[in-house]
Amino acid sequence: MSDDALMHDWHAHRTPELFLAQVETTLEHAFQPIVDIQSGAVYGFEALLRGSEVLGFHTPSAVFDFAAENGCLGPTEAVLQRKAIARFAKFADARKAKLFLNVDGRGLAPDAAPLAAMVEAMARNGLTPSNLCLEIPEIASRFDEGDLHRFVQAAREEGFSFAIDDFGQGHSQLRLLYQYEPGILKIDRFFITALQNDARKRLFVSSVVDLAHVLGIRVVAEGVETPSELRACRDVGCDLVQGFLVARPFADPAEAKSVYTEIGELNERKSARKSADLDVLDREMERLAPVCRTASVAEALEIFRANPTQTILPVVDERDEPKGIIRESDLKSFLYMSFGRDLLLNPTIDNHLGQFIRPCAIADVHAPLDRLVDVGGSEPSDGIVMTRAGRYVGCLLPNALLKLSNEARLRIAQEQNPLTKLPGNSAISDHVVRTCANADIDRAFIYIDFDNFKPFNDTYGFRIGDRALILFSDLLKRQLDTPGAFVGHIGGDDYFVGLDEWPPERLAGLMRELRTDFAHQVESLYNAEHRGQGYIVANDRRGRAQTYPLLTCSIAVLHIPKGLSIENLDLLSNHIARLKLQAKSEAGGVAVSSFGEAEALDAPERAGENASVRPYLSLV
Repeated sequence: MSDDALMHDWHAHRTPELFLAQVETTLEHAFQPIVDIQSGAVYGFEALLRGSEVLGFHTPSAVFDFAAENGCLGPTEAVLQRKAIARFAKFADARKAKLFLNVDGRGLAPDAAPLAAMVEAMARNGLTPSNLCLEIPEIASRFDEGDLHRFVQAAREEGFSFAIDDFGQGHSQLRLLYQYEPGILKIDRFFITALQNDARKRLFVSSVVDLAHVLGIRVVAEGVETPSELRACRDVGCDLVQGFLVARPFADPAEAKSVYTEIGELNERKSARKSADLDVLDREMERLAPVCRTASVAEALEIFRANPTQTILPVVDERDEPKGIIRESDLKSFLYMSFGRDLLLNPTIDNHLGQFIRPCAIADVHAPLDRLVDVGGSEPSDGIVMTRAGRYVGCLLPNALLKLSNEARLRIAQEQNPLTKLPGNSAISDHVVRTCANADIDRAFIYIDFDNFKPFNDTYGFRIGDRALILFSDLLKRQLDTPGAFVGHIGGDDYFVGLDEWPPERLAGLMRELRTDFAHQVESLYNAEHRGQGYIVANDRRGRAQTYPLLTCSIAVLHIPKGLSIENLDLLSNHIARLKLQAKSEAGGVAVSSFGEAEALDAPERAGENASVRPYLSLV
């Protein structure tokens, strides 16, 4: 008899009572941290089932399939939830973190018994409902819609939060977000794996993140395994991160940390732009005092009475996490109803704030200004609730968002080259720093400058000179209209191109074509005489007449192979400067070099040319 047949026979003779006893004595949990993507501070731990193979199940999900088929899914989940809560309570900082517990979905009961059991288990272990987040898989076929709705409402009333797990795997995606307003959205690892290399994935994930933030939902990137994936997740706006890069699942409570400092260290050093953004936010953010979700309507009314100009009231839970807002207009409209005030203020009636809490846009203080403007644009009447590491810190009200919008537009204008409308030095610098650290892909930095542009400009004037610059910019945009391409204008006749996943031989061919096309097209800016003779006569810097060939360009191509991370930008700049000089001397005007291990070996000798250079290369 085959192993599968033996296992089927074994399962067939296992009674629900025996199965539950085995679940109680055999199955345990490992825990994987979920941390703030900026600082590495722990937000929570997900409980992951372990030991299923001891009971003859290939996967943890097979345990729940068996329980569902044998009519004991509810009791099975209750046993496992109780065990997970008891183990989690042994963590040193359990009261400051959240336990993420998976809910199968087929076991959603119409009564409140499962939730009551969890409330009792939390209290028995010194925890509160705010310490528990229930993860519901985003697979529509598992749910009875009515049961799910009642479960979510009851869970909220008890003080639990809940998350949609594996988002992107099922078919109910956007409807679940809209109807059930989860506090957390976990994006399936399929979309996170190699996110930095896939433009389509980045578009999907960034769109989901923006939508989630508009709805007041925080986003977890699941399955992050490399520093490059982490940076890509942070760049598209994810709030939290989970995966092997942070930590592998562990069973011993002593292994839990309060901060995973490696994550914070993997983030780029604070740039001047980020510091300026934080200064702007600090200046524009209103520190509206929040009210706890368990407060009464009378308390909310008193806050509005004491602050006549205040139109919204942020609502938080016991951990200071935003749960939504209350609009003054909603309370007023209720007050104006017949007996409305008596109903709201009657102490014998359940008059807590839950019925008035509205979802609101939410964002972290580290979010770029342009992202804040995009998030806040959908609900201009309310503004945005701002958080730091998930905790409420203040609000950006409509007037502040208008100022930020103007600031963002001004910054874009300042950072663009006014002539070519290409990104300028600040954006180029950000691209170089970010790309140097991404060792998971092949990268290339390309520096281009015109040959003999000054005599051309002197002969034909700045207006025709500007036309040459615009002509070349348009040529770059057309020829490099490809995913993974970044085109910038350093200034004057100097340009920058960043390309991902292009081998050096293809890069060289592409740049030669670009150079040839430019030389051919720019001829149209010369008069017939100069085109015919193939040169112009102009004064050099000393005022002496010289002959100069027609415009062309020199191109330096620096290829950075996969597996190499460059942290010393001085060393990089020295290499590029030498390569640009080499391109000027090449007959074809194109110089290509690969920044590999050889550069790391002879870098100390080269650094001697410049005492400020301290080479630091790390192979990843």
